[in-house]
Amino acid sequence: MRKSFQNELEQYRDHLTYIANAANEAIYKAIQSLNQHDQVLAEEVVNGDLKINTLAIQIEQEAYRIIALQQPVASDLRKVFAVLLASSDIERLADHASNIAGTVIRRQNIPMVREAAIDEIINQMADIVKVMLSDAIEAFIQEDATKAREVALRDNEVDRLLKEVYDQTNHLMLTHTDEDRIEIARDYVIIAKALERMGDYVTNICERIVYMESGEIVELD
Repeated sequence: MRKSFQNELEQYRDHLTYIANAANEAIYKAIQSLNQHDQVLAEEVVNGDLKINTLAIQIEQEAYRIIALQQPVASDLRKVFAVLLASSDIERLADHASNIAGTVIRRQNIPMVREAAIDEIINQMADIVKVMLSDAIEAFIQEDATKAREVALRDNEVDRLLKEVYDQTNHLMLTHTDEDRIEIARDYVIIAKALERMGDYVTNICERIVYMESGEIVELD
């Protein structure tokens, strides 16, 4: 019976990989829709967010079922809660990807005034967040708290890049008076802040891994 339950726990944990892959795809598509001003791709992200929300709800329901029927011991209960909380973090992360896509949709009838330097920073932030999420899920599957702590440290670079976006957009708004440039500066800030929040959610997942392995509640930000 115990082996059967462990297999059930592994299958439950595998759901986290599935939802994380869906979220990483959403990040990729959201940034591509921004880069290419692709309305169709942006709408795919927004529509796909409903699927990710559904996956998170299914994981929550499965957690309640496991707790009610299996009455897991402390270490297994930590695993159940860690998956539940991490899936919630991923769902919120995906919401921010949807918000980026929503920015693209909102500007569909407005000429795009782009700033290459800021675009490059935005893409750097997105690349870091995507790799962070993939590595965090790998650490989760391996129950590797050391790797989780290393992944969380990368959020410092995301924060640094956010500050660069603030500096660049402030300069843009101070040196240009046309409304299009000011509006795109605001949008860049919204997008960069969304990516920064994604990094925070990945850091939360890393904290769940440490908790799952040791029972220690830590703050890694």
